[in-house]
Amino acid sequence: MHDDQRSFDENEWTAEERASLAALSADRTPPSALKQRTVHALRDRGQLGKRSRFSTPMILGLLLAASVVFVAGALVGYVAANRRPPAMPERAVAVTRSVAQLDSADSAAQRTRHVVWY
Repeated sequence: MHDDQRSFDENEWTAEERASLAALSADRTPPSALKQRTVHALRDRGQLGKRSRFSTPMILGLLLAASVVFVAGALVGYVAANRRPPAMPERAVAVTRSVAQLDSADSAAQRTRHVVWY
């Protein structure tokens, strides 16, 4: 039909053909029996694959696996949040305190007043 270069001419139709064409609706659907026969015929010829549906056991298995992954992640997060840092030797704590005291003494001696203009 693509090779046919003739344009559509309304005068080519008989009155009976035009009436039949006008009686057709634009949203016509085939009967369900025809649809079922067509689908079965296509499946028998191997032109239409079988419908793959997830079975109930497969869905339950996937939900169980997702739940296990979620619970494992929650437990790892909980353990990581409650982890305590390793104890530091007393000497390291003393050195850190002395450095902090030196820094705070220097900053207290050099207090200046800042004026902010807007």
